Amino acid sequence: MTNVYVMEKIPEKIIIPLKQHDGCLCTPLVSKGDMVSMGQKIGDCDCYDSASVHSSVCGEVISIEEAANPNGTKVNSVIIQPTEDVECVDLTPVKDVSASKLVDVIKGAGIVEHYGTPTHKVLRPEGKQIDTVLINATSSEWIGGHYDTSAQYASQMIDALKLLMKAAGASKGAVVLRNDDLESINAFDHLRVDGKLLTVAPLMGKRKLSYYFKDMGSDIIVVSQERIYGQKILDLLTYNLTGRRVSFCCDPTDVGVAICGVKSAKALYDAVHEGRPYIETVVSVSGKVNSPKKILVKIGTPFKDVIDACGGYMGETGKLIANGAVTGVAQYTDDVPVTKMTTSITVLSADEVIRDVSIDCTHCARCADVCPVDLIPSRITAFADQGRFDECRQMNILNCVECGRCSAVCPSKIHLLQLIRYAKNSIENAYEDLSSKESPANLKLGCGCSGGN
Repeated sequence: MTNVYVMEKIPEKIIIPLKQHDGCLCTPLVSKGDMVSMGQKIGDCDCYDSASVHSSVCGEVISIEEAANPNGTKVNSVIIQPTEDVECVDLTPVKDVSASKLVDVIKGAGIVEHYGTPTHKVLRPEGKQIDTVLINATSSEWIGGHYDTSAQYASQMIDALKLLMKAAGASKGAVVLRNDDLESINAFDHLRVDGKLLTVAPLMGKRKLSYYFKDMGSDIIVVSQERIYGQKILDLLTYNLTGRRVSFCCDPTDVGVAICGVKSAKALYDAVHEGRPYIETVVSVSGKVNSPKKILVKIGTPFKDVIDACGGYMGETGKLIANGAVTGVAQYTDDVPVTKMTTSITVLSADEVIRDVSIDCTHCARCADVCPVDLIPSRITAFADQGRFDECRQMNILNCVECGRCSAVCPSKIHLLQLIRYAKNSIENAYEDLSSKESPANLKLGCGCSGGN
């Protein structure tokens, strides 16, 4: 298995955001001056769309305040000064539990998907029924933890898939690999599951998962396909794999599909078999650092400490990006913490940062040509820049998967992806009912960088 290094040095401070998911902010369960143990629950919320927050170290709570977050905002966070103690709360495995109890375990362990949705909400969405669970393992940086061997990784993923299926009440499940990830394919190939040998099947032509479930005579299969870039590609991934179309303003759970990541699958395996909450994660560090690597770190570790564990910066730093150079978020400080949604850290040198000035749109239609969901990004972003969000909705902006291809090919260097995200956030914040056609009066005008009409 790809080497994953373990960060041994404990940072001087740990920053635990009380919101590491899409949903309600957790209420702190500790106060300044309290001593906390590793694995102790320090934030919780009664809302179904939230996930508990735990301390990843032993130490003293030195403050609870708003702190910088990798998503570019400030979030109320518990700041902990670690001690040398390694005291941990009692960890109790929870094997052989009912499906409903398993959902409570997932929520209590604070397990969250890398795209922000709490895992229990993905598996048990209110008013919906899941029949198929997918583990999306198509991205090499989405490694869930430290494994001794490739076989151990594959075995734990299959065990985790069974747990996810049980929690969701689903009858079928699949692990989806990238077709050029030969190491993972070899790990799963010929793995024995319930007395049967697995064979990794490459998705070919227009065949969907239903064909492979029937052809292999199993409710659990492993398939491979090309990687689809971007964090919000769930609708597209669902259609490619199952043939089910996700309607406008819906998500895969509306068509009976739950998509989980390798990180959440590993976290569930640890929660069930070891009783461990979600307090550590693997981060891929790349770019201008002296020793790029995949490293297992405690949640709440500042980016600067992660980079120091990778040998430090190499030369002058031009940009620090969380979660991918194309679709990620550039950071204004390296004092932001690793969260449950952090998959990678990319460091660019000053020479690598392109600082082009946007010019007027030339209407070349390159953005429309590369859009995987057939949108017209240039037109949508022109409306977004003018604050005309009703028109953005009418042009199906919420179907955008934020892959970043439009920005990459734009000859006018217009910040298409950023404008689309800006408009989507404005719509989500302003519309309480997305089926409403009336434009709220509190929508703000654009940011003046679309360079055209």
